[in-house]
Amino acid sequence: MHPVSHPAPATVPGYDQAAMSALLETQPLLHAKREEGFAAYAALPVPTLRHEEWRRTDPALFPFEKFTAPARLSASAAPTPGPMDDLFDVVVAVHDGGFSITDRTGQLAARAFTVCTLEEAAQQHPELVQRYLQGSSRCKGPRKFTALNDAFWNVGLLIHVPASTVVEKGILIRYDHQKPGAVVPKLVVVVEQQSQVTVAEHYQSGPDTALLAIGGRELYAGPGAQLKVVSLQEWGGQTYHIGEDWARVERDARIDWVTMLLGGQVSKMMVGCDVQDVNSNAYLSGLFFADGQQHVDQRTLQLHSAPHTYSNLLYKGAVKDQGHSVYQGIIDAAPGAIKVDAYQMNNNLVLNDGARADSLPGLEIDADDLKCSHGSTMGNLDPNQVFYLQSRGLSAVEARQFLVMAFFEEVIAKVPYEFMRERVREHVKRKMG
Repeated sequence: MHPVSHPAPATVPGYDQAAMSALLETQPLLHAKREEGFAAYAALPVPTLRHEEWRRTDPALFPFEKFTAPARLSASAAPTPGPMDDLFDVVVAVHDGGFSITDRTGQLAARAFTVCTLEEAAQQHPELVQRYLQGSSRCKGPRKFTALNDAFWNVGLLIHVPASTVVEKGILIRYDHQKPGAVVPKLVVVVEQQSQVTVAEHYQSGPDTALLAIGGRELYAGPGAQLKVVSLQEWGGQTYHIGEDWARVERDARIDWVTMLLGGQVSKMMVGCDVQDVNSNAYLSGLFFADGQQHVDQRTLQLHSAPHTYSNLLYKGAVKDQGHSVYQGIIDAAPGAIKVDAYQMNNNLVLNDGARADSLPGLEIDADDLKCSHGSTMGNLDPNQVFYLQSRGLSAVEARQFLVMAFFEEVIAKVPYEFMRERVREHVKRKMG
């Protein structure tokens, strides 16, 4: 009788069982969650160019062998202030030396809502961690890097807004890394019935900082809730970023989700949203600009698992120099999802020969009596428009900057904070020379 052979775990360099054990998880609930994540991660194959989702983004572009799984970040002794902190109720600052959570308006002290680490949440709110961490927001899967994040996160946060609560100013999470290494952040946001909150995230690293970031977000909008999420990624040119983000929207609720990718060397992002009850609504917006040798790959999923649901997606991108962008989008209407109204559009500017943009919108429809449509556009700037602006006194560079900015403004206008809008505009100007 031959012994039963078990396949070896499929792990990427630096992220194996020993690396996970080194995180020394002592909280039983979180330990079980990590073990569950690692089991899923080890069982899934490492992506290759043979996988459909990775055909246009070679997994070898991510140099895992140069990075090791990061140690857990701890609370820092002193918060690091930021120039825009006064615009928010709570500011979370994550940096090389640790993290801090600052209650700027006394809302946390008054227990109006919760912003805490996952370790604190497991002690104080175990029912929330059990239900929502690695929970039902994962509308499709399992996925390799979602599971990796589950097992190896080194800074984890829970935001919980109880029923009938309005967070007036919002919550800011800042990531600022100036030393080489890796960061694996996890964020869980739970907005209960009839509540409202805006969560803003800003990512940046040094221009020459070799960094690997593997993020994961799980967002839950309860019945009648309104959740706005704004993410601005301005990583330095030596940063590699994988993001696996998921949302679940319940009856009469709405999520407005804006994702802006401007920095980094290589980015591979997944945004999946399930509008899963009657009159649940999702508005997904994206902006990306790849110049130099940048490579940006984004995949979106608009899942309609219930009838009478609505989603609207607009992603706009530009590529310049040798930049390469990939957009892959799916509208998925589940069986029985009648009266669905879903729209998906990807617009692209290809600003010179040598730059490349791939656009692959798509539909997977298993229901009837619905309205689902998608489209994409591809083109350069209109030379007549450039000439017209030059005839009004602008230089050729200024004219092109103006037109690219106008192209992106439809997405920029969806950002609720002026300082973030201005950062995007300035970044686009720099990319345009």
